Amino acid sequence: MGIQAHDLAASVARLSMMTGHARPAEMAGAVDAIRCTAQAEGRLPVVALARAIEAALARGERGVVIDGWIAMMREAIGCERSDADCTGIYLAAAAVRLAH
Repeated sequence: MGIQAHDLAASVARLSMMTGHARPAEMAGAVDAIRCTAQAEGRLPVVALARAIEAALARGERGVVIDGWIAMMREAIGCERSDADCTGIYLAAAAVRLAH
């Protein structure tokens, strides 16, 4: 894992620790920072998952749903692909996981 991926992974780990106690606005700020970093690095799957988390927070979702999106983001950080097809696969996989 490269330095940028390691930094993103550390940010996602901090985000995961926030889920039990942080206010939605704090979570949204942390997700926004991850999204901006991922965007600058061209990690499209991570960007898309961050947007999905932002949307879930805006809808008032909490707990297991947010944890599920964060888990998918953690997986996407380790992925070497960053194209539209890969992004769609991660979003679809998250939707399937969270539907069960």
